[in-house]
Amino acid sequence: MRLPVGGSGARDVAIILYLGIFQIAGAYYFLSSGLRALSALEATLLLLLEPVLNPVWAWLVHGEQPGAWSLLGGGVILAATTLRTWHDSRRVAPLDGAHG
Repeated sequence: MRLPVGGSGARDVAIILYLGIFQIAGAYYFLSSGLRALSALEATLLLLLEPVLNPVWAWLVHGEQPGAWSLLGGGVILAATTLRTWHDSRRVAPLDGAHG
């Protein structure tokens, strides 16, 4: 049984393999390696901001115009992430290690 994709050749398979190996596996390798050097807060911010910034990269690199809803949604997520980070940074951890 064939997939619903017809007419794919060796070049298409090579492109898919390249993207799977380098774009996906490579990105996860570097991400997991880099997380060791970051605090939990920094890692969380990076992982939350990455999908929000995807439309920005598509606009800058490929000239795609993001829609109004995409910009609004990204703005809401950026604002919420910024406010949460600011709020959490102002809290002082207790000296005895208790959670509060």
